[in-house]
Amino acid sequence: MRRLFLVLLWLAASLAFANETFLGLYVRGSKLGYVSNIVRPDPAQGSKLTRSDTKTVIGAGLLGQSLQMEMQSSTWTNSSGSPQRMTFSIKSGGRSQLIKASFSPTEVRLTIDNSGTVTEKTLAVPKDGRIVDDAVNVLLQENVRAGALKSFYVLDPMTATLVKTTTKLVGKSKALVRGISFDATLIEVAEPRVTMKVYMSAKGDLIKIDGPMGIEMIPVTKEEALKPSGSGGFQDLAVLSRLKPDRPLGNVDELERVKLRITGASLTAAPIDAHQQVQKSGSSWVLTIQPVEPVERRHASGELRTLAQAAAAKPEWVKPTMNIPADSQEFRELAASIIGDSATVASASEKVREFVTGCMKPNAGIGVLRDASEVLRTKEGVCRDYAILTATLMRAANVPARLVSGLVYQDGAFYYHAWVEAFDGERWVGYDSTRPNGRVTAGHVKLAQGSVEEAFLFTFLGDAKVEVLETKKKGSGD
Repeated sequence: MRRLFLVLLWLAASLAFANETFLGLYVRGSKLGYVSNIVRPDPAQGSKLTRSDTKTVIGAGLLGQSLQMEMQSSTWTNSSGSPQRMTFSIKSGGRSQLIKASFSPTEVRLTIDNSGTVTEKTLAVPKDGRIVDDAVNVLLQENVRAGALKSFYVLDPMTATLVKTTTKLVGKSKALVRGISFDATLIEVAEPRVTMKVYMSAKGDLIKIDGPMGIEMIPVTKEEALKPSGSGGFQDLAVLSRLKPDRPLGNVDELERVKLRITGASLTAAPIDAHQQVQKSGSSWVLTIQPVEPVERRHASGELRTLAQAAAAKPEWVKPTMNIPADSQEFRELAASIIGDSATVASASEKVREFVTGCMKPNAGIGVLRDASEVLRTKEGVCRDYAILTATLMRAANVPARLVSGLVYQDGAFYYHAWVEAFDGERWVGYDSTRPNGRVTAGHVKLAQGSVEEAFLFTFLGDAKVEVLETKKKGSGD
């Protein structure tokens, strides 16, 4: 869930409306931190570029622990608002991530330093939209009418992907700021994860930004921005973002099937597979979740399906990808020692899962998307780190594996979560290394899946309502 909060801050930080601005970040009247932004001309290589320097500082809670993060970015754009260069750094919990990007008409070249682990990546420039740094400002410059939609691509440095962002000039509206109503023009900024509401004055000044979880971003003075947060304690982001169903599910380990109705959010992109079915029903979505149990798969001849056969069926899911260095000698040797003589996906996957569950310890104070090498070295992190390490070891053991992000039911509510699925030769089977028994249950709702770039670009459900339509216990019959 931390990833969603960073998305929110990154989008807000890219909205540069003046030479120097400060935004206070608030939720339920409590201050979470601030964003500062300085824009100035920066001549370079004979052409005039505009440089935007942004700093974001937040202090919050996550799962009862303190979460402190500091992000800094610098972006150089040309006169049309297209980025030419970018640097982005984030520090949290003693970890750091530094991304450098250079833009050309055909590609974006990135260098990613993740706490000392350096990787490079090249992205092709999309053909169906231009890359911009500030989609709101570009929309306003085009002098469009109310109701107009414009789509752009914005670099998301955390996942090193180009994210399609749609801006809509909604038109006249009212903005409520600290109990005072202001006339405003409303612009909606939507991307796959979140939709933000940006309220502008008739002069083009920012009035406020509304984001998920009730977070408000309000222009403030420098003195107010830098003032320490009050003594009311940190807001816990996991609690703010959780979804409480209309009635409890009970012990999800005892459930074979759960049927839910979700209203107030789109599940268009939610995966449909053996684990869950998703159907649109009017303005709502009905999910039927029936997790796949791990078993030793056999051919029609009765012979067991081997690791090699599973890998041959899904070769793309045993390859190394961003933050998943499955081809490194370190991980190959470790994976081999973990699985021993296991020849099937079920056996090898369970041994990997047991290793990760046993060696890792939770630390919710780390707000950096991390490479598996760093996770293994420190052996601590959040669910996302557990999943990245598990997927890397599985792939290194020749087990096809992918990351999954979504919701997990715990303590009477659904919380944002991440886990792993392994392909056993017939179906994808879930493994959750944060749970002692490792089982993915009927309380696991999938929102996205794939490698880092796909799995962590899931839709944030905001204030969606969850209704429990049906629960079926194991062994109870139909």
